[in-house]
Amino acid sequence: MSDVCLILEGTYPYVTGGVSTCVYQLIKNTPQINYSIVYIGAGDEQFKEYRYPVPDNVKLIKEISLFDYDIKGEVKNLNMEFDNELLKRFYRSNRQERVKLFDEIYENIIQPHRKDFDPFDILQSKQAWDFLTMFYQQRFKDGDGPSFIDYFYTWRFTHYPLFKILTTDIPRAKVYHSLCTGYAGLLGAVANVKYSRPFILTEHGIYSHEREIEIYQADWIYNSEDDLQARRNLSVFKDWWIRLFHFMSEVSYDKAQTITTLFEGNREKQIRLGASEDKIQIIPNGIDYDSYAGLERRTSRDQLVISMVGRVVSIKDVKTFIKSLSVVKKKVSNLKVYIIGPYDEEPEYYDECRNLVSFYELEECIEFTGKVDVKDYYPQSDLLVLSSISEGQPMVILEAFAAGVPCVATDVGACSELILGRLEEDKAAGSAGKIVPFGKPEELGEAISELLLDQEKLKKMGEVAKKRASQYYREEKTIEAYEKLYQRYFSGL
Repeated sequence: MSDVCLILEGTYPYVTGGVSTCVYQLIKNTPQINYSIVYIGAGDEQFKEYRYPVPDNVKLIKEISLFDYDIKGEVKNLNMEFDNELLKRFYRSNRQERVKLFDEIYENIIQPHRKDFDPFDILQSKQAWDFLTMFYQQRFKDGDGPSFIDYFYTWRFTHYPLFKILTTDIPRAKVYHSLCTGYAGLLGAVANVKYSRPFILTEHGIYSHEREIEIYQADWIYNSEDDLQARRNLSVFKDWWIRLFHFMSEVSYDKAQTITTLFEGNREKQIRLGASEDKIQIIPNGIDYDSYAGLERRTSRDQLVISMVGRVVSIKDVKTFIKSLSVVKKKVSNLKVYIIGPYDEEPEYYDECRNLVSFYELEECIEFTGKVDVKDYYPQSDLLVLSSISEGQPMVILEAFAAGVPCVATDVGACSELILGRLEEDKAAGSAGKIVPFGKPEELGEAISELLLDQEKLKKMGEVAKKRASQYYREEKTIEAYEKLYQRYFSGL
């Protein structure tokens, strides 16, 4: 049995990013705690290589692939009985009532049949077909809904990963700690119900909100190329996915003993989404301040250098950043731009970004670096820019601040709090950059240009940034807070 089982979805140790960095930071700096990890990924192809070191106090890494099925189409008759009345009550209830029924569903339907409960069999069962037929006929009795075949396949696609999570073998641990809601949070809730062990939930960004953004932008939530009725009712399937992610978040909030988040804005959103106010504790991100503060800044000013640090993916809205540079280029001639981070996660989006660079004739000043050591780039940078449409509390801003680099960022997540200050005495020290609305390339470009062309202001903002990182966002404070939280639950077992 490990001390802490970390339940991770699409992060450490296989995917780079802020959450992954925080997980590695936590494990590395608590060598006295033994960890097991349950890693949840979309498919087996994600399990190819570690992107981070795995310290010796990680005793087990278990992988779960959510979408690894290959249904052949045959219908099976299951050799087990379910409580159909309970299932009907669950599916007919609203989201809040379903959350209350979660324990009952798990203990009366999933747990008794877990060893025989094969998600493949459920997806292909006559029982599932009959159950869905009844619900479809009741919901769309006026004939204005999507085709049943699209309805059925959407049910399969949404429910298979749920069945995988509900029936997985969870490693034994004293405490379970999920770093998001979603499937990871759902598994944390299952562990809490199954083993009666404490469950800690940490949210950097609001998971259900981020998935909602992706779903509204998605063009894959559709099955039939020819069914025009399904095209007219596309929102039915998007709404289905959105409600599913909100349900998983609410179950996670309900079953967690403690919920940690990064800043006040997140706390307020969690409360609105159903989290109990008295469970929530704010633990900001922290960085190894000295390792960034000690970087030697360049002194030459032959070029003005902008860096964007992050994965080249749609939620980072790199396209808006590139468009903003067409504004900057008209005002700043000696410009160099580094887009720093891996670009293999969304290859099509990366190609679109490259095409946009060509369209605006910015090839000479923009360089996509891929994955590199950011410490080689912060000392060269005059300004960090984030154009994201969703963030938690970006580690890259804190790193840049420690290196004395101010930031222009969109008004998402904790960016405003970081740049303008959180506490009154912090705000009084001044701003460490500028905040702009997301999705507004003209405004972003104007903000970047204003700072690059006022080196005195830029220097002062860099000093504020460095002081802010030193006073409020040191790694040791974050680690200490989580150690205290773990010890509180260890001592109560």
